[in-house]
Amino acid sequence: MTISAISSGSASPASSGAGAASRIQQLQKQIKDATSELKEVASSDADAKTKQQQTQLLQAKIQMLQAQIEALQNQQAQQAQQAAQRGTEAVQSKQDGAVQGRSRSNPGQGGLGGLLDEYA
Repeated sequence: MTISAISSGSASPASSGAGAASRIQQLQKQIKDATSELKEVASSDADAKTKQQQTQLLQAKIQMLQAQIEALQNQQAQQAQQAAQRGTEAVQSKQDGAVQGRSRSNPGQGGLGGLLDEYA
């Protein structure tokens, strides 16, 4: 049985949603592989103490992989929330600019009162 190393580097803010999604898929594959190794350990000829040690190592590996997935998912959610907030701010900024532009082009003629005076 081989237990491979787990990279525990944190994802940088520059990593995009697609990069994080790809990394999550890699981690899920590693979890699947570790689960298969657990089954192999259970059916192996090794003594009970060796099986127990290998099982504990594999379970710890799976927990670490799951924690990495959770961290990436949290990062994706935070990035999505920030993007939505930036989008809302951009729309609000455009609306504010449009209102200011109308005010400058028709000073003193705001709303229906200005239109009525214009036609009277």
